[in-house]
Amino acid sequence: MFSCTSTKKVTYFNDLKESNTGSLETAQINFENPIQKNDQLWITVGGSNPLDLVALNSAVGTGSGPGGVSTQIGLGAVGFLVEADGKIKIPYVGKVQAQGLTRSQLEDTLKNLYKDYTKNPVVNVRFLNYHFSVLGEVRNKGSFAMTNERTTILEAISMAGDLTELSKRNNILVIREINGERTYARVNLLSKDLFKSPYFYLKTNDVVYVEPVKASFVSRTGIPQYMSILAVGLSLITTIIYLTK
Repeated sequence: MFSCTSTKKVTYFNDLKESNTGSLETAQINFENPIQKNDQLWITVGGSNPLDLVALNSAVGTGSGPGGVSTQIGLGAVGFLVEADGKIKIPYVGKVQAQGLTRSQLEDTLKNLYKDYTKNPVVNVRFLNYHFSVLGEVRNKGSFAMTNERTTILEAISMAGDLTELSKRNNILVIREINGERTYARVNLLSKDLFKSPYFYLKTNDVVYVEPVKASFVSRTGIPQYMSILAVGLSLITTIIYLTK
């Protein structure tokens, strides 16, 4: 009697054909996110001359590379802040433009700059503040670290413990900052078109908000509240009739 909620309202990708195999069209995404202001970057520099690297990073220390041939130096234990002018401050090298570049582009830039200081420099750049947030009708709200640059919205929801019974699955809001401007889009987890959305893959600092259905009409069990009230009323009437016999 109370099974009023359609399975199509809670079943992900319910418009997929009922076949064992198939293919899904996905959005063409550049997975290398551009560096933005206030990003924290972790940078290591390797090279074939350890003495050069020690001189450049004497306050940090050295470490042996593979086979003891090269040495890597961690530049800054807490990373480098991309400042308001879009630049980072590198010892000896000075201020370097970072905003707008991808990780690999910044690595190439620093590699060319370090050629004046050491032989065969190798530079690695990683994000330290690579994370996203999930809010609303999920089981575990919070901020989560992104393990790679191909984190999907499905993985984000999974890390947040999945949606609750009150989640509106066809209207998930994703808020994204692009060049200092906030943008947003809504995606539908019930449709296969989700895979074609440019918001299927998350970017750093994205906020995923899961909107609840109208709480006044649906209970935590997924049963409309008026049905629960009706059931209580019928039970009360039945009890009164029984007692007055």
